[in-house]
Amino acid sequence: MKSRRSLRASAILIAIIASFGPAAMRVTGQEAPGATIRAVSSIDMIEGAALLDGSKVAFSGEAIGQAMERGTMAWVNVGDSGGAIGVWMGADVAASIRVFGSYAFRGDTLRITGTFHRACSEHGGDMDIHAGLVEILRTGERVDHPLDTARLAIAVALSLAAALALLLLRAKDKRRHDPGSGSRQPGSDGFRET
Repeated sequence: MKSRRSLRASAILIAIIASFGPAAMRVTGQEAPGATIRAVSSIDMIEGAALLDGSKVAFSGEAIGQAMERGTMAWVNVGDSGGAIGVWMGADVAASIRVFGSYAFRGDTLRITGTFHRACSEHGGDMDIHAGLVEILRTGERVDHPLDTARLAIAVALSLAAALALLLLRAKDKRRHDPGSGSRQPGSDGFRET
């Protein structure tokens, strides 16, 4: 009787440990065998860095700035609406990115599949992704910034108002400090000229 209870308790304990095993492995940053690639955003990586550390991730965003080559490898910053992360990739792969985001351009949209590092020991403790696969989902394009005439008119009007206020203050200050101007009457200081 006692052996059946102990056998049943052991089986339950093993089932509990087995059910938490993959979760425990993910928390420590180890991938369970056959683990799937997790689609993540920059916010997911920042807020869940400990959970994602060392796991395979898929991250989509815009290539921004420029590729920074380091021998046969390169850094490319990739950003989404929540932030940006540095991606370590082959220099030949980085060279295939045609448009990088700036004020005048929307960069190529990339999907990066690789290993996420919360504090990469190879790169001075920086948060990064070591790319295994880089796909260009959409080519970048020029971004037109049309002139907003209403804002321009407001800016000109405010500039003129500020300039006028400055001139009036300077004129008032000059009158106050100029001994020959103002409301002083000759002889009002108690002395009469003769």
